[in-house]
Amino acid sequence: MTNKNYSESTIRVGIFFSGIGAPEKAFQKLKEEKIIKDYRIEFFSEIDKNSIKSYCAVHNVDESINIGSITEIKGNELPYCDIWIGGFPCQDISCAGKMKGFDLKSSTRSSLGWEMIRLLREVKNKPRYVIFENVENITSKPFRETLSLFKQDLINLGYTLYDKVLDATKYDMPQTRKRYFLVAILDNKKVFTFAEGNGCRKKINRFFR
Repeated sequence: MTNKNYSESTIRVGIFFSGIGAPEKAFQKLKEEKIIKDYRIEFFSEIDKNSIKSYCAVHNVDESINIGSITEIKGNELPYCDIWIGGFPCQDISCAGKMKGFDLKSSTRSSLGWEMIRLLREVKNKPRYVIFENVENITSKPFRETLSLFKQDLINLGYTLYDKVLDATKYDMPQTRKRYFLVAILDNKKVFTFAEGNGCRKKINRFFR
């Protein structure tokens, strides 16, 4: 499906659990640096009213492209996207939370990540790329089995997987912030590698009175 308002070189993006839309700022930067020609946000999924208003203001899009709660979305009604991105809730995985887990039976906020798996089964034309993001603790022993099942479902859907824990301090951010990234590529014939960070040159100045 091609929208006549933009060319085939435009990357079509779908975002779940969008918040105010951090990944979209990355696309904006890639466009500014002429690494990509253009991108278009086909839809975003958010339920918090303030986040929705902030998202639309930050990314200059209309609220009409918000498709709401992921639990109410039907895959066969989604427009085609080249890439889906979802940083699903971490409250039940993070060390700072109660660590109730994210398996399907738990019905926790973190288990909403499985809704993206459901939508990948339902959608008529699957996105070529899917990126999942969560806290580093998802790779720890309590969640290792669930993560393995999550990844196996993606493999069964035809995706080749690449995953890694990345630390923001390696990518010129003055903050120790480790996050797990899972990149799924449909019918992949090339090897994907994560960009190697070169450390951080920035400093945070603290002022004491």
